[in-house]
Amino acid sequence: MMESPWAAFLWGCAAGVFNGGLTRWALKRTLASSDAVFYSVFIGGILGRLCFLAAAVWLLRNEKYIIVIPFIAGLLAAQFFFEVVPLKRDGIKRNT
Repeated sequence: MMESPWAAFLWGCAAGVFNGGLTRWALKRTLASSDAVFYSVFIGGILGRLCFLAAAVWLLRNEKYIIVIPFIAGLLAAQFFFEVVPLKRDGIKRNT
């Protein structure tokens, strides 16, 4: 499937961008909703990302560790980027 650690890292980043972007989009859509709806989507996103990570490890279970570790590192790094940037209700306006 993946021939080199760099390819595995890039595929992991691509999967992380897809997964992180999907959860970010879902949170942005529910940002103006009630707290119960927002936090249910938040917890669902955490569980979804965890299931995605487990599925990726399960699919790569026959690969060598030299391939799996860069893939998981890229996946987690790309997902972490979406968690660092805060969501704002009014775009780029500040609350000051």
